[in-house]
Amino acid sequence: MKNVTESNIRQLSAHISGQHHAMAGAAIAASAALACSLGQACVQINIPRQEDDVRRATVTQTAARLDVIRQRLLQLADEDGAAIATFAALRSAGRELSGQELLCQLPVDMGHLAIEAAVLLQQARPLLYQQQDDLEMAIRLLDGSARAALLLLDSNLRIWPDPELLAQYEPALANLRTDARNLHPVAHIRP
Repeated sequence: MKNVTESNIRQLSAHISGQHHAMAGAAIAASAALACSLGQACVQINIPRQEDDVRRATVTQTAARLDVIRQRLLQLADEDGAAIATFAALRSAGRELSGQELLCQLPVDMGHLAIEAAVLLQQARPLLYQQQDDLEMAIRLLDGSARAALLLLDSNLRIWPDPELLAQYEPALANLRTDARNLHPVAHIRP
């Protein structure tokens, strides 16, 4: 299959559901990219509504950074979509640890980006005049994606308890857990 992000949503869903291996990472990265898209739209809608140049510049910079994050999450979805084949090739070449590192690094990167995007949206809350509810949904979706990436990394470390791998990725997992504590999605919209 081509890159997973070149598929429409129906094709991607069918592709993921029809695999002989779980594509958790690709699903997490694609979900985070969609959540980031929603948040980016909410921010961009509010650029012209800013009261002064400083606020307008802040909101514009936030939208630009969200675009970079969204694009990187899409790249990670593609990379994860191809990762099992890469892992199998590395294992066949006697480089299994390199394949395991790849499959651990992907959720670390996904988690960091989802957390960064959610924090940016949280910081944008006071600058938004429209689409506030949608912004909260984007933050909640990014929070879920970040926590799913944490679970994926934790799962990989359970499956591969190699001391070298644990030494490299246990601290990354702990850092992600700490960073995820900075996410504060609302529990409900109405007071």
